[in-house]
Amino acid sequence: MLIEITADAARFLDDVRPFLHGDPLRHTVIATSLVNQINGRSGGMVTQFLSVRNSAGEVVGLAQCTNGAVYLGELPAHAISAVADAFPAHDIALSSVEGAEADAAAFAAHWSKTNSGTYSETFSVRLFRLGTLDVPDAQGAPRQATVDDMAVCIAMTEEFCMEADVPQRLDETAMRRRIEAGTSWLWEHDGKPVTLVARHAAVLGWARIGPVYTPPRFRGNGFASALTATVAGRIRAEGADACLFTDLANPTSNKIYQRIGFEPVRDFVHYALIA
Repeated sequence: MLIEITADAARFLDDVRPFLHGDPLRHTVIATSLVNQINGRSGGMVTQFLSVRNSAGEVVGLAQCTNGAVYLGELPAHAISAVADAFPAHDIALSSVEGAEADAAAFAAHWSKTNSGTYSETFSVRLFRLGTLDVPDAQGAPRQATVDDMAVCIAMTEEFCMEADVPQRLDETAMRRRIEAGTSWLWEHDGKPVTLVARHAAVLGWARIGPVYTPPRFRGNGFASALTATVAGRIRAEGADACLFTDLANPTSNKIYQRIGFEPVRDFVHYALIA
């Protein structure tokens, strides 16, 4: 077994593309991170990408780490401990791990034992894929964001990150590039933007939607449902499939997305690593 770590996203993508093709939906987070880093849309955050190869030199597992936050792709069970050791061996301090439940728990337990630390579950998410799309009605209309909407998009993204307790990873340059790429959408009502829905570029046939955010004062009007469905329809029109993640602690969002046609695929868990 050989483990390699690199920050060269373009080279890594070329090396692991055949593995990603095996299950591109499962690896939407890693694939999106690769493309965003290559295209300068990562907000200045540098991600380290990890591959696991077998004795024949074939890629059999993936992971990534951004500012200490590890995200696990599919990995052989026997490789998880070695992956947990690999990042610190490259002087990368770890703060969290997210992945399929058994894998993330095994990673966290090994890291805690090795570093005399502890770990605690912080949240769990569910991956959804678009099935039969149903676009609901809502007052107002969708439109793509423009550079004139930069302040609104940044503000809503920051509010989403604060509410979801996730780090803000987009600076102005990254936001501008995403807006110019046509991946940020707004729902307007009475001349005001009331909901933001962002999406990522399609990678290997899948485009991931997120974040989705409506300020509290505008909630309960169906704006997020209508805009998410609109963006999902645009993704389909481009010839790709749409997917997204929901927080399992938020039953409202899980019901909303299923009403517009999203179907559950798989659950993932996030653990904080406490030194």
